[in-house]
Amino acid sequence: MKVGVTGASGFIGRKLTKKLLDSGYEVKKFVRREPQSEDEIYWSPSKKEIDKDKFKELDAVIHLAGESIAPKDILGFLPFAGGRWNKERKSRIYWSRKWAADLFVETYKSLEEYPNIFISASGIGVYGEHGDEVITENTSYNRGSFEQLVVEEAWEDPLNELKKMDIRVVKARKGIILGKGNVATDIFTLVTKLNISSPIGKGNQYFSWVSIDDVVNAYIFCLENENLEGPVNFVSPEPLKQKDFSKVIAKIMNKKYFFPPLPPILMKIAIGWELGESLGLTSMRIIPEKLLKENFEFEAQTLEMCKKEFAG
Repeated sequence: MKVGVTGASGFIGRKLTKKLLDSGYEVKKFVRREPQSEDEIYWSPSKKEIDKDKFKELDAVIHLAGESIAPKDILGFLPFAGGRWNKERKSRIYWSRKWAADLFVETYKSLEEYPNIFISASGIGVYGEHGDEVITENTSYNRGSFEQLVVEEAWEDPLNELKKMDIRVVKARKGIILGKGNVATDIFTLVTKLNISSPIGKGNQYFSWVSIDDVVNAYIFCLENENLEGPVNFVSPEPLKQKDFSKVIAKIMNKKYFFPPLPPILMKIAIGWELGESLGLTSMRIIPEKLLKENFEFEAQTLEMCKKEFAG
């Protein structure tokens, strides 16, 4: 099978591309410059350009590209470092997704032959705040946040046009990804090493997390499983309250759990108001109902099984 991957140079893309190649897939990487090899396909969402001849030869597309919601590293959270959600960055986050989705839809509509599988990255932020309620792929949204707007309006809604063309569309709603080199993992590791891991507020908000290995495997599982379409939650089967999440990481790293709670306002001041809401204060107790129904096997079903992500 010939699979095109956008965002192939990113954190998920690098690992997914390697796994696809190791599994015998032929991988074509979308690039925004002049292609330098046969395994590259030119595209430019902002210019509405794509190599249609190479695109129509693909069997499937895995679309990962888009401006990162979180900064690329811890320093990006500092004021004036460019990682906070100011007006300019929010515009990049929104339009990087909308332009790409629109370009793919327009390209499909202009061709008679095209990939019949389209798997797009998405996010659990589409659900919004749900407190202790258990969330599945069928749960309704609580609208109001910027992240929710981006996921629904820019990332997912345009792809509904592809379903009308009998294309199997999967919307991979990823949780908080744990893996070395990922900014979320770096933050959890740093605060735990410094023995300042603590509840944020009461710490009762749910974290829906997933290991990077399970994300990669889930993408390939969706590629191969014809029963999977529409929204699919890429999260561990065991979401944890934030205070319990921090306790487990402290235990994994053999560090102290710093009990005095961190006032939510301090987190919002530290990394920005809306970004703070997105990364630590919104409660989403999500389960991967569709993956479990299809007997997907998680490598890290519990947080205790993520030791390698926090080692060293």
